[in-house]
Amino acid sequence: MAKKLLDHGFLAGKQPKSFKDALSGSVEANDFPNFRISSNRGMPSLWFSEEEFFHLAKPFEFALVGRFPLKRSSLDSIRRFFFILKLSGDFSVTLLDQANVLIKLANDMDYARVFAQRSYFVYGCFIKVIKWSPVLDLSEESPIVPVWLSFSRLRPHLFSSRILFGLGSVFGRLIHIDNATASGSRPSVACVLVEIDVTKSFPDSVWLGPEKLGYVQKVIFEGMPNFCSFCKALGHKKLECPKLSSKPSPVAFSAPLDNPPVPVSTEVPIITLGCDISVKLEIRMSLKCTTVSNNFIEVSVNLVDTRFGGNSLGDSLEWILETI
Repeated sequence: MAKKLLDHGFLAGKQPKSFKDALSGSVEANDFPNFRISSNRGMPSLWFSEEEFFHLAKPFEFALVGRFPLKRSSLDSIRRFFFILKLSGDFSVTLLDQANVLIKLANDMDYARVFAQRSYFVYGCFIKVIKWSPVLDLSEESPIVPVWLSFSRLRPHLFSSRILFGLGSVFGRLIHIDNATASGSRPSVACVLVEIDVTKSFPDSVWLGPEKLGYVQKVIFEGMPNFCSFCKALGHKKLECPKLSSKPSPVAFSAPLDNPPVPVSTEVPIITLGCDISVKLEIRMSLKCTTVSNNFIEVSVNLVDTRFGGNSLGDSLEWILETI
């Protein structure tokens, strides 16, 4: 358990003793090819191997990113929050940018415990917990999330950590087995927590066992979140993306109509469109063109005149129907 609230940083204990040590590097670094200084895409570049790139990420195996989409708590408050959780090992919380903090944990138990919740309120501020990776772009969310998998009516002799680990590995990386499954106190269902890439599709059953003696085992994914491929965020699909729907619609052009131009103003007098319905327009937002069922409103860019056709108006203008 972490015994101190003082945070020495995520590289605590790894600092070189002298500048000479920093230049020479560690003994492990000598196992990799030398750096290559060159240029790439019109800028200077420092090349090193992918093997070394991922090797350097090993100390961050149990690292997570805490994202504050609105207001961020102070670092001291965030550290105090994780200290109160009474984690089994040490941890560090450091600032990545104004909205994101790096949460570096010491073991897989604390990692699974913190990651499984996926979101918290830290002294009134909402925080989303996402998986850190060496290729994570902080402007996006990782599609790899912890998901509980349930195996209903798993045969009792298969409640083995080896079998459960294998079942979890079919879908991702197993990070936790719930206590009831581990103890066998609930033989009706086995539950495991697995890191899953939610951009992929998965089957709802697997073949479990040898060819002749095995059987079809059903799988239930609990709380699988949606992931938007457009804005790279969790919680909604692309068709429901608010950023995509906020894009302006393309302007529709049609043959000129016989209707005379109407001078633009913040309030247009009542205009009869037919069917004994009059319309009073009150412009409350920036003008733009929207096509509605082959009818259209055309607003000139320099705001010289406004034209409209048909009996339906675009939803980009707030308008009031008054029945005469």
